[in-house]
Amino acid sequence: QAASMLMADGMVWYLRAPDSTIPSAINIEAAWARTNGSAGIVVAVLDTGVRFDHPDLGRAAAGGRLLPGYDFVNNSAVANDGDGRDSDPSDPGDWVTSSEASTATFTGCSSSDSSWHGTSTASLVAAAANNGIGMAGGAPGVLVQPVRVLGKCYGSDSDIQAAMRWAAGISVPGVPANPTPAKIINMSLGG
Repeated sequence: QAASMLMADGMVWYLRAPDSTIPSAINIEAAWARTNGSAGIVVAVLDTGVRFDHPDLGRAAAGGRLLPGYDFVNNSAVANDGDGRDSDPSDPGDWVTSSEASTATFTGCSSSDSSWHGTSTASLVAAAANNGIGMAGGAPGVLVQPVRVLGKCYGSDSDIQAAMRWAAGISVPGVPANPTPAKIINMSLGG
């Protein structure tokens, strides 16, 4: 009912059934009638990382949807977390200050606030349903593996390629094996 009310307001047009005016809508209510996903399915979200404190996601070990993942951002200035690759895919923010935008590292970047895009994407995939807060993900029963490949303003192709391999369960030199390889890899990257 809540989804129907939101759709009537036009706030989430992309969730309703497709029609001649919006052929790209996903018909989420029909999908939810078939399945909400299964904890046996791991979806790797290659993006800016996640906020593990998000109330609709949370850590899987505490009953949430987020598995441990990995941070593949190699450049510490771009990573914005003080180091390169490590086992913490938390999103420290991807803002760029105007003074940073004028440096060689961030040539072509504009000053901006943090997008928290990885957390938004993880929520679209698997945010908890029927809990009275936030929104429901497209498959709230699946587990999400956050894989950080983007930092301030951009990410590198080599980091993204290594992360894709790791997410799929393929060995990456210098990185521990992925204990929960993904069945699905989501990359909503732009450039």
